[in-house]
Amino acid sequence: MLNELTQQGRIEAVAWAVESTGPSHAPAFTAAATTRLLTTNTPVRGQGSGANKAAARAAAAAALLEQLDPA
Repeated sequence: MLNELTQQGRIEAVAWAVESTGPSHAPAFTAAATTRLLTTNTPVRGQGSGANKAAARAAAAAALLEQLDPA
């Protein structure tokens, strides 16, 4: 969905940041997804966490989409 919004010219390409915390045998991941609404030049950010990078990125993407369309 984020890619579609980018292709439609509604948002800038999403920038991702992922960090891990905790011990190496049981890390916790936090991801942030940041973009900008092109119509209003407003920055938008979503953050999420998970047991692996993919889960953290998925949670951040969902949070970002919620900010973009809080239906």
